Amino acid sequence: MSTLAQEQELKLEFDPADAKRLKRRLSVSSRKNGRETQTLVSVYFDTPDLKLRKSGISLRVRRIGKKHTQTIKGGGRPGVLADRPEWEQEIQGPLPDLAAAKGTALEPLLKELSAGTLRPVFETRIERTSYRLADRGTRVEAAVDCGEIDTGEDESAVCELEFELRHGDASGLFRLAKMIGDTIPLRLSVRTKADRGYALLRNDNDAFEKSEDVHLNPALGCEEAFRLIGRNCLKQLIANEPGMLRGDGEALHQMRIALRRLRAAISTFSDVVTDAECDRLKGELKWATGELGTARDLDVFVADVVSPLREQDPERPGLASLCRTIEARRRRAHNAAADAVGSQRFRTLVLDTAQWLEAGPWTRDDDDLRKLRREQPVAALAADELARRRRKIKERGKSLRKLAPRERHKLRIGGKKLRYAIEFFADVFPGKKSAKRRAAALSRLKELQDALGGLNDIAAREKLVAQIALPRHRPANGHATPEQAFAGGLIFGSQEAHQEEMLSAAETACKKFVKIKPFWK
Repeated sequence: MSTLAQEQELKLEFDPADAKRLKRRLSVSSRKNGRETQTLVSVYFDTPDLKLRKSGISLRVRRIGKKHTQTIKGGGRPGVLADRPEWEQEIQGPLPDLAAAKGTALEPLLKELSAGTLRPVFETRIERTSYRLADRGTRVEAAVDCGEIDTGEDESAVCELEFELRHGDASGLFRLAKMIGDTIPLRLSVRTKADRGYALLRNDNDAFEKSEDVHLNPALGCEEAFRLIGRNCLKQLIANEPGMLRGDGEALHQMRIALRRLRAAISTFSDVVTDAECDRLKGELKWATGELGTARDLDVFVADVVSPLREQDPERPGLASLCRTIEARRRRAHNAAADAVGSQRFRTLVLDTAQWLEAGPWTRDDDDLRKLRREQPVAALAADELARRRRKIKERGKSLRKLAPRERHKLRIGGKKLRYAIEFFADVFPGKKSAKRRAAALSRLKELQDALGGLNDIAAREKLVAQIALPRHRPANGHATPEQAFAGGLIFGSQEAHQEEMLSAAETACKKFVKIKPFWK
């Protein structure tokens, strides 16, 4: 019979060039406990239409020497700290033994499966060096995995470090990981080997990943609800790192969205999660958002304004050289953003945030009021927060046209936070009527955000173009030509023509939004 275990592990990636140094560092930390090296060959099985994958299940047969072990893994909870059920059993031979799958996550599918319906879909060949670490009552098995995934048509290298909790709590697991990460650059990973194998099988080379839906039970406590939302945001952030570092602008955009969603979640649950670490982390998340901001703003500026103008009038004097100057700024901004994401500061931020989500001081506060807030059903908090944020939009929107740019910006940010909160709590208020009102509210808020965002972009772009192209704004040694100044004026004009249109659109969207009945009542 298969043995059930609840696997709780942390996955981190590292540069292959650091493999020897990492092993030396782990050897020092585990000197009293020794180490072990094995060659693991695992074959993953699925149906031709990938039924197991679609059901969130993985099935593999691993060979170590002459022994074969069948492992079935369920979906578990998503996020950085993997926590999922796992069933293992030694079997005879390299093919799956479905008789041994009774009582596992695979059992509901057994009637649809047979040995003939399963196919080997990919193989992993890994050299694993394991170390046993201990610190302050926490025991962890650390495994350095180096090797490759092979679909038969394509291969991908694997170079990762796994920390599996053997005794203790999540706080100690993160503490040991950070201890190693202080000397070896380590990045949190949200992809299992199965994830990598299926992506390789599908030839899924997408450089970016959009946010996934959050599913919350209305009776779920606020602590677990916030943790699920936070994991969702952090997963989106981490999943887009590789593409962003390769220069993909959409991956950068998705990282920025993930950071904003996470900051909005912290704000929404502030009565539950505020603790000694919270303000520091919010400051670091704001720093990371800002580091990506300039590159994203220039990407949108080039796509929405500069490129269309060049297509309309490619011979315009000074426009080509002005565009080259803006493009050079964009490249520098992307390089600066990549430097920030590649920094130790950012790696530490991601690991600290993950630790705080799972085992921060807010999760252990024994104050009666704080405990009640953590344990109360999320539906109560959601209704209060959505109503409060809606009131703010309604009040500020009454005099939208008269608002100063700074106040309009606050309204825009408030609308964005409300949109994220509505998306977080989508499942908390079920029913067709709620779904219809929710969809209408999201649509109007998006229109409001787009219009106010356009007004904000105009102000920022005018400042940028003035710095580059208009002589009165340039330093004494500036080199703007009259043609560049004229081209800058052309960009000014193309933007100013839209101001009244956007202001009217924002007013209309706001009025329509406040007329929509709350979906949480």
